[in-house]
This record gives sequence, C-alpha cells and structure tokens, in this order.
Amino acid sequence: MKPTDDLAIARLPLSEEVYRRLQHHIITLRLAPGEKVNDQALAEMFGVSRTPVREALKRLEEEGLIFAKRGSRTIVTELDAEQAQQTYPIIATLHGLAARLAGPLLTEDDLTELQTIHQQFTTAIDQQETETALTLDDAFHDVFVQRSQNAQLRETIRRLTPLIRRLEYAQFDRLGRQSIADHAAILIACQQRDVEQLVQATEHNWNGLGRLLVSTLKEER
Repeated sequence: MKPTDDLAIARLPLSEEVYRRLQHHIITLRLAPGEKVNDQALAEMFGVSRTPVREALKRLEEEGLIFAKRGSRTIVTELDAEQAQQTYPIIATLHGLAARLAGPLLTEDDLTELQTIHQQFTTAIDQQETETALTLDDAFHDVFVQRSQNAQLRETIRRLTPLIRRLEYAQFDRLGRQSIADHAAILIACQQRDVEQLVQATEHNWNGLGRLLVSTLKEER
C-alpha cells in the first residue's frame, strides 16, 4: 500500500478522521480486498499515533470491512457473494421502509432535489465517474431516509451501507445503467404520489443490484 497525499490527517478527532479515510479507501478499493493492513504503517502514513488507527480498525472490523485474527495478520475482507446475497434483501427492505415513511411527507423541494440528483447521477454514469456516481446514488436515496424521520432506520442503513458500496464500486460499470432506469421509476412514483409504487420501485432497485452483483461475483470465482 503506497502513501498518497490525500491521506494526511489534519483535523480532530483523529480516530474519527482516520476511520472515515480508511473506510473510504476500502470502499473505493484503494485498499484492495485481501490486502494486509498494519497499524504502525498506517499511523506513520497518517502522521498520527497508533491509538486512533487501532480505534478506527476496530470499528471497521465491527462493520465487516476488516478481518483481524489474534496473533495473525489483519486484512481487508474479500468481496463475498454470500455476504452480498444476505445483505441486499435487508438493505432493500430498509430502503423500502424509508420510502413508505417518506412518501406521504415528500415536499416539492424534495422532488426537485431528487430530479437534480438524478440528472447529475446520469451525467456521472455517462462520464464513467464511478466515485461521483456512487456519492450521488447515496444522496438520492438519502432524501427518503432523511424524510422518513426515523433515526433508528437511518442508523441501521448507515451501518450496513459500507458492506455493499465497495461491491458496487467494483462492478459499477455493469450496475450504473440499471440504476438510472430504476431511479427514473422511483421519480415517477414520487411525482404521482403513489406510495405503494414508490416502495416497489425502491425495493426493485436494491434487489436488482443485489442479484446482478451476486451473479457477477459467482462468475468470477
């Protein structure tokens, strides 16, 4: 793992900043699946002590992004078809619930924001800007998550999302076009104020991505 300029840590709290940087690097595959990570090397790279790095690695292990075995090496977990197969139905159900709760509460400003994000998302896909596209995909679905007004739902989705985001990053050239069509269907349901259709379109989006990812990962074995 080679150091990069954007790894420098400049703000407090250090453990949170280190955690976010490491999580981002795992999701975007800058830290590759199976790659060994070392707290001392990371501490030197970030210019911090080993304590915030260890705290960050512990959180990442709890999220399933890092695997640490006592007395052995610590590695970035491999991309796992079985994990994807188990996680996507849960994510789909959670986002479907967010859509159900948010649907009756969506404002005209929300609809405008969704349309704007969708247009930006489409442009990012066209330009093959994977990282930007995934950020916009998060922003699109976050409109419903935030409008749902359910803090526990938001937190559960936040904890599970990193597990699937790096899978999507690895295969986004196959997923992007399908997501454009799915987001368009979600927008139509919002504009028609059809909550049931909104829930179905949202769950279809996530379940469809999950099936495609699982199929692709199994083909690559």
